Amino acid sequence: MPYSKVLVPVGGRKDTVERGLKALAHARPLTSGEIILLHVLDPLPGTVGGEAREAMLKEERQKAEVALRPLLNALTEEKTPYRVIIEHGTVADTIVRVAHEQEADIIVMFTDGRDDVSSMLIGSITERVLRITDTPLLAVRR
Repeated sequence: MPYSKVLVPVGGRKDTVERGLKALAHARPLTSGEIILLHVLDPLPGTVGGEAREAMLKEERQKAEVALRPLLNALTEEKTPYRVIIEHGTVADTIVRVAHEQEADIIVMFTDGRDDVSSMLIGSITERVLRITDTPLLAVRR
């Protein structure tokens, strides 16, 4: 049974596009509805405020949109319905929170498992999400 909402978190690494496309390749066949792309930005320091904070938020959002453009193009070409959410926060916690807020049926994450020796099978962010979510999770290995 296909899922109606699939959450695909994509990160800010240099290989975001490659990793995102691999996750999307697994996510698209799972959905009869929409794919929700989530890009999580690091939290801004509390010491930055006012106009400087707004300028930083705008700049980071623009960078995220540029990074996501190839993924959006791929989804548009295949006529897959999608939405983009860009949030600030701790990555794993934000993924779980957004999955609940958006009522996602499944989370599809790319993982390379190279973060440290203790996370040889799955990456530390994926492992953290797995531990704290009750939403089904598909971890896509390279």
